[in-house]
Amino acid sequence: MTERSFADEILRLAVEACPSGMVMTDGDGMIVMINTETEQLFGYTRDELVGQSVDLLIPEPLRTKHVGSRARFMAAPECRRMGAGRDLFGRRKDGSEFPIEVGLNPIRAGDKLMVLAVIVDISQRKRAERLKDEFVATVSHELRTPLTSISASLGLLAGQWASKLPESAARLLQIAHANSQRLVRLVNDILDIEKMEAGQIVFNMDRIDLHALIESAIEDNRGFAANFRVRLRLDDASVKLDVNADPDRLSQVITNLLSNAIKFSPPGEEVVIAIEERLPNVRVSVRDHGAGIPADFKSHIFEKFAQADATNARKKGGTGLGLSIVKQIVERLGGQVGFADAPGGGTIFFVDLPAWNSEVGGEIDLDADPAAPRLLFCEDRREEAIGVREYLRREGFAVDFAHTLNAGITRSEATRYVAIIVDLKLPDGDGIGLIVRLRAQSANRRTPIIVVSGDPERGKRDPRAAALHVLHWLEKPVSFKPLVEILRTETGIVPRARPRVLHIDDDEDILAAVEAKLRPMVDVISVASIKEARRILPIERIDLAILDIALGEGSGLDLLPQLRSSDGNIIPVIIFAKRRNIELQDNQFEPISSDQTLSLEKLADAVRDRLALPPAHFAEGLHDTYSPAPY
Repeated sequence: MTERSFADEILRLAVEACPSGMVMTDGDGMIVMINTETEQLFGYTRDELVGQSVDLLIPEPLRTKHVGSRARFMAAPECRRMGAGRDLFGRRKDGSEFPIEVGLNPIRAGDKLMVLAVIVDISQRKRAERLKDEFVATVSHELRTPLTSISASLGLLAGQWASKLPESAARLLQIAHANSQRLVRLVNDILDIEKMEAGQIVFNMDRIDLHALIESAIEDNRGFAANFRVRLRLDDASVKLDVNADPDRLSQVITNLLSNAIKFSPPGEEVVIAIEERLPNVRVSVRDHGAGIPADFKSHIFEKFAQADATNARKKGGTGLGLSIVKQIVERLGGQVGFADAPGGGTIFFVDLPAWNSEVGGEIDLDADPAAPRLLFCEDRREEAIGVREYLRREGFAVDFAHTLNAGITRSEATRYVAIIVDLKLPDGDGIGLIVRLRAQSANRRTPIIVVSGDPERGKRDPRAAALHVLHWLEKPVSFKPLVEILRTETGIVPRARPRVLHIDDDEDILAAVEAKLRPMVDVISVASIKEARRILPIERIDLAILDIALGEGSGLDLLPQLRSSDGNIIPVIIFAKRRNIELQDNQFEPISSDQTLSLEKLADAVRDRLALPPAHFAEGLHDTYSPAPY
């Protein structure tokens, strides 16, 4: 046997021994080679598959879409992993379907381009995920409710009847009450962890008076501290600053840190909370006077179910989940949590949150629909990131920012994204290095990643790039339509586009007030003249128009003939005018006058009603009229 034939035989044996299915096709999608595992996965023999179209292994409803995906792959062949962020299925010979993941690898054979698909059956993984989801649902519905009832009943008995029971019975009742409370906390903590890891918790961000929130948390925990004979105090030097956060989740963070500090402080000591300015952040620190954290446990302090001393933790009532929950919440808020040994003994836990800045929008996309599929855009230029966000938001996506490599890692660990877009130039590292670290995260091993760069070819030439399974390499400036098509095709998600409203008014105050009122439910395009509106109409999809009548020297009614969609249907119109007596030729127009606040509420209700109507109603051309009081 020659050296070449020996190498070929070794390669053949390796392909046959591969535990994943391997299918090689030509440029037209015809199968030229399979391995034994493919026969076992799909139930076909080798002779039945070779020479046939690979569409034979794809469920019929997906075949048309697969043709387009194959054409795009052949136009820009590169290693790609499919099945991340969406469900892919294979079709067996008997017609049954099963979930799969597919890795595509282009291979040059002379002047021909072949495609090697590595296919993995993920049925067992899906089953495990389903079992976990069912377990969490069971815990939520079958355990939490009765446990809460049992704990409340035991608490009532312990509070009102313990003194009338024998001492041994009263002690057993107190033990039962304490343990039922511990079980309730454990169940709640497990559910919180699962929801956060699944990205199911929506954070309602707002401007928060941090000083007031912490004072409230201290008062809420004084009773708990009294049980341990520990005092709580807010440091007199604490500054008064605002942060951008979800008040309920931030209160949960502070409560967990206070509870931890109280439980591990000796009786007679105090827990001190401080707020200090560390621009661009605000730091909240919680200092206890306990025994400190053992050196060999410090690296595990934020892990789930982590306990430095299981016996001591049980005595203190710990679940081992509190600090893990704190870390996940703080990172979702765009901050960081850490700890340090306190001078003189004890531990200081601290939380750094971005200080409120009214001139800078948040990195978390708060104005998008909470149910919208969420993307992460790692880009150092804020103006460019905002432009991408605004466009993709109109297409139904939510877009979070990360302006540095470290921020990208923090954000990706805190939130489950359907896809990540990465610029190659970042102030604290390079984009390829960021992708390497993203792929090292278990949650992002298969997340679709798209590179945007002024020189994408340079990134492709990086030796590290071949193993990173980058979905696409796009050149700046970003062409939005191809980007949206890529996101929809590769994630399998077609988001519901937010309704788009065109508001025409020459009063800047009214434009601003209406935009602020309607922003939570629609995208508002505000223009101050008929000329601007006519420029917008041909290039933007408009679902509804809000129109003032008096616009400088003209009338807003002059625009009505142009208010039609691209398919010719009349765009519904709401007349929102300052004038109280509006003379219109059509009897369908009936002005309504009221004060400013009520008018905005009526306008919001009218917009909601109009956008909920079926298309047939839109074509009727009926118009509503509302009249706000002068501003």
